[in-house]
Amino acid sequence: MHIVSCAQSRPDLASFGPYPRPRIKPGEPICFSYDVVAEHGPGQSKRGVILSPRPDYSSWEVICDEGTAMGGADEAPSPLGYLIMGVAFCLLTHIQSYLLKAPMNVDRIRVEVRAEYATLPPDPDRASGTGGQGIGRCDGYSCHVLIDSPEPAEKLQDLIAVCRDACMAIATLAQAMPTTTRLFINDQQDGLPV
Repeated sequence: MHIVSCAQSRPDLASFGPYPRPRIKPGEPICFSYDVVAEHGPGQSKRGVILSPRPDYSSWEVICDEGTAMGGADEAPSPLGYLIMGVAFCLLTHIQSYLLKAPMNVDRIRVEVRAEYATLPPDPDRASGTGGQGIGRCDGYSCHVLIDSPEPAEKLQDLIAVCRDACMAIATLAQAMPTTTRLFINDQQDGLPV
């Protein structure tokens, strides 16, 4: 079983319309969407396809699972593992891109991320029941960048500050933003707010 592989086909989105791609004007942000289609599998396994936002990027099929304590087979990373790994990978992408354009003497770069999660007990007063699901929360995350380099500390701090601010994955976790959840039943056109 391959946990990650290049998708052989690109599934269509059933509930989202096409993302509007405005013509980019100088000085304006470059806007794009990343879309994912995920479906359940046996036990706690999931299979998803990351749909490429650009024609020069591949779409990728990804397998996800949970550990045995959560009813999974422990055959692939968990959803939270992918989320936090994405933060580390995105930050490394920005550091590597920066160093390609403004080279520095750097021997090694390593990113370590710790996310602290909690699950609150299920609400016993909820009329519709909870199916044993508590309320999840993230209490914080810390991102450490380890660099071996003879460069001055201030120069390396500037590098990491610029890359942290450019990292969309860190921005996703750090900034409060509007989110929506909608339920689409039996191919209905307009989802129900949840």
